[in-house]
Amino acid sequence: MQRQNQLKFLEYITNKKTKIGNKLTDNTIKSYTNNYNTLLKTFKTDKPNFVNNPENVFKVLEKEFSNIGTLKLKINIVILILDVFFTDNKNYTENKKIYTDYLTNIWNLIKEQEATAEPTEKQVNRSLTKEENDLIISMLLKKVKYSIKTPEDLEILKQLIVYLIYDKFKLRGDLGVSRLILHNDKEFNNMADNTNYIVIDKDKKEVYYYQVNYKTKNTYKDNKIKLNNEIYKYILKLFNYYTKMKIKKKWFLYQKDLKNPKPFNQDNFSKFYLNIGLLTIGKITSLQINRTQDASENINEIEIIKNKSKNQNHSLNTHINTYAKKGLPSKN
Repeated sequence: MQRQNQLKFLEYITNKKTKIGNKLTDNTIKSYTNNYNTLLKTFKTDKPNFVNNPENVFKVLEKEFSNIGTLKLKINIVILILDVFFTDNKNYTENKKIYTDYLTNIWNLIKEQEATAEPTEKQVNRSLTKEENDLIISMLLKKVKYSIKTPEDLEILKQLIVYLIYDKFKLRGDLGVSRLILHNDKEFNNMADNTNYIVIDKDKKEVYYYQVNYKTKNTYKDNKIKLNNEIYKYILKLFNYYTKMKIKKKWFLYQKDLKNPKPFNQDNFSKFYLNIGLLTIGKITSLQINRTQDASENINEIEIIKNKSKNQNHSLNTHINTYAKKGLPSKN
C-alpha cells in the first residue's frame, strides 16, 4: 500500500502544471517526493491520513521544523497530499482552507522578514569572512596531491574542485548532479535533454558547465557556463582517475565507494559542500548562505533602488525593467 501511495503521489506531481502552464521540473518533482517521504517519517506512519488532522499537523511540524522556509515547504506538501488522496473526504474543503490560510500567514511573515532585509541568526553564524574563505582554499590547495592514491586523496580533490567553482559561481546544487565528458566524446553531440554536463575541452584547456536541469530552467532555459581557468587541471585529474578506475559512463561526483560507484544526488551534494568547511576550519559551509552572502554584497544599492521605486509609486520590477535606462545623465 505504501508503494502504491508513493506512485500515486508521483503520478500527480508529474502531471501537475505551474500557474503559467509549465510542467514541474525534474528537480522540483524529486524535491516534492523526498519531502513526501520525510513527512511520513516525521509522523511515523506509512499512510497519508495524518493530513486530515490539521491541528496535529501544525503541532508536529512547528516542533520539528524551526525554519519558516522549511515549514512553508512542508505545508505545501501537506496540501498536495490532501489533493492527491482526500478530495472525496467530507472535510476536504474545510481542511484545505485551514492549510491554505496557515500557508498565507507564513507567506506574510516571510514577506515581513524579507522587507527588513535583516539576516537570521543562522545566516550570521554561518557566513564566512574573507579570511575564512581564503583559509579554506589555501588549506585545500596544500592538501591536494599530485596523484590520487587513496580515497582520502580523491575526497580532497573533489572538495577543492567544488569549493573553487562555488567560490566564483553561486549556484544551487544542480552542478553536483552532472555527467562528466570530453568535448570530443560522441555523447557531446547527443546530450540528454534533462541532464547537466561538465565538458572538458582538452584542446583549449577549458571546462564548461552545461546547465540544463535546474530549479528555474523554465524561466532561464539552458546555460553554458565557462568555469574558472584554475579548475581545468583539477577536473582533468578527476576525469583521468575515473578512467583509471575503469568508470566508463562518468558522473562528475560519486559517493566515497568507487568499487560500487553511486553518483551524487542534490541532497548528499549539499551535505558534501557543507562538510568542506567543517573538515577545514571547523565551520559549516552552506550553498544557501553562499548565495545569500553574494546577494548581500550589494544591499546598500538595493535599498536605494527600493526607496526610489517606492517614491515613484511603482514596483521594483517596473522601476528596473521599465524606467531604468543606461547612460542617462544624473540631475543630482
